[in-house]
Amino acid sequence: MARINLEQVLSAAERERGRSRFRQARTLFGKAAAASAGLPERAQALQGVADCSRLLGDFPESLQAYRAALKAAPRADAALKADLLCGHALALRGAGKPKPALSGLRKARAAYARLKDPEGEAFCLWALGGTLRIAGELPAGLAELKKARKAWERLGGGEGLAYVHCALGGVYRMLDRPAESLAHYSAANAAMRERKDVFGTAYSYCGLGNAARMRGDLPEALAYFRRAEKVYARIGDRVSFAYTLWSLATAYKLQGRLTEALKAFRRADALFVSTGDRRGRAYVALGYAEIAALQGKRAESPGRLKEARSFARGFAWEARHVRALEALIHGRPADARAAYASSGSRFRPQNLPVNWP
Repeated sequence: MARINLEQVLSAAERERGRSRFRQARTLFGKAAAASAGLPERAQALQGVADCSRLLGDFPESLQAYRAALKAAPRADAALKADLLCGHALALRGAGKPKPALSGLRKARAAYARLKDPEGEAFCLWALGGTLRIAGELPAGLAELKKARKAWERLGGGEGLAYVHCALGGVYRMLDRPAESLAHYSAANAAMRERKDVFGTAYSYCGLGNAARMRGDLPEALAYFRRAEKVYARIGDRVSFAYTLWSLATAYKLQGRLTEALKAFRRADALFVSTGDRRGRAYVALGYAEIAALQGKRAESPGRLKEARSFARGFAWEARHVRALEALIHGRPADARAAYASSGSRFRPQNLPVNWP
């Protein structure tokens, strides 16, 4: 492939990525990677493959491509290497490995600091906050996200600030602070729609749905989840869409529509299996255990709780949910509330069904 064609393929791949057409972009980046052996563009092409694979939930391929890109990156290109370290850490997070992800993100942030790259540092602060949230370290995650918000505001806002608002909406939901969660998801949604960010719009619709769910407005929650579902279906997302399906199932469960809830849980589980998401599978197993208890199938709940406990290993927040649900099923509401005593969250489940944050 001639050099000018290589440049055209890379440009086309970037356009597709900008439209949230990650599968098509990955194909084009793959063609560029195959044609760029020995050329400086190879690292860029492999980075594109890695980024798109991560966004599509193909974490093994993403990690492999990031490692290959790091090998192909020119020694003198410290900025590219910092970007690759950051992406690799985010792929580790997606693969259910928050602790090594945190280590990688801290290394990337230090690299951006040496480069005097404020945008890179701001991105890393957002990634650190989200990863700490997934690791169940909510106060620490909130602190990093507040730093990220200030950093992006100094840089003029834009896409980075919109995604920080999404992350803040999520951590405030887990902290059981619904008004603040709604405010941040609303800000994110307005920014995403203004920017015509397809993925971000779907993500923030899901956030708005969860904010409505936590306030008890289930019809509004379902309307937002269906909006998110339509957009995710259009772009072929599996990673975030799976959590929208879990949220949809939870709303159905709260309405007593248990057959529909089970159907949505199964759809979510299929996607979690396809992306290797143990954390997501823990949520589904919890849903199955809770519905079994609600249906009076007490003999089924212990097996489902055992599955949830296994999937939640290494995820502190989800492990708290398992302990809380088990306590509620066995009539120990005080133990369920105590599961969150040291979490930093105000969430205290009282009885079934549980509106998990």
